[in-house]
Amino acid sequence: MVIGPIESFMIESESETDDYLKDLSEKPEYRSMNEVKMRAQKFIKDEHLRNSFINQGREILKTTYGLEIE
Repeated sequence: MVIGPIESFMIESESETDDYLKDLSEKPEYRSMNEVKMRAQKFIKDEHLRNSFINQGREILKTTYGLEIE
């Protein structure tokens, strides 16, 4: 039996960004804008969705965790 390549993980919708950011922010070691931006670049091809992900991540870090974001 021939098995095709396994597709890499990608975020392709607003609902996926919501779920991913929620899960990401629950772990203290991932609560930074550097982490949010790195993951946006790695997992989101669509520029609009990537910008939305970054902005939403910034808001979560500021409002939920009180982090100072530049």
